[in-house]
Amino acid sequence: MKKFLLIIFLIFFSKNSFSKEIVFLDVQFIIDNSEVGKFYKEKILAIEKEKKINLKIMESKIKEKENEINKQKNIMSKNEIDKRIVDLNKLVKEYKSKKNENFKEILKKKKNYTSKILKILNPLLTRYVEEKNINLVVEKKNILLGIKTLDITNDLMKILNDEVEQKNLLNEN
Repeated sequence: MKKFLLIIFLIFFSKNSFSKEIVFLDVQFIIDNSEVGKFYKEKILAIEKEKKINLKIMESKIKEKENEINKQKNIMSKNEIDKRIVDLNKLVKEYKSKKNENFKEILKKKKNYTSKILKILNPLLTRYVEEKNINLVVEKKNILLGIKTLDITNDLMKILNDEVEQKNLLNEN
């Protein structure tokens, strides 16, 4: 429905002077490839690596307990085996819980970092739009076809990188 309204909007207002005032922007590209985006991506990768190491340790403990049970099941009584299996199941449940918790934490950090980037980007975009007398900025993912001269992604990424460098925002948490 949105795309249909956008097409109708563009058809009715397709004067040459007006069509030059419509541009598109790939926000996700800026988030992923700007200096601040790369900085936050590295922080997330470091957190993910640390979490994976902790999960590997838990995983090896689980495998160790499982192997221990399998080796000793002929020697142990049924009650002892059941008790150790219950303990093993608790470890597995704890592992799954920790894995899910880590996933949620990383997702929360990604959203937080994206929000921080957008808080920096939005005023820059507003100023750029006002300076260039742009009437409409459309997200690139909603564009079926457009000439490259209407894409302001690289311009805005350069402005964002300059702003981050000028204000030394990468040294902040």
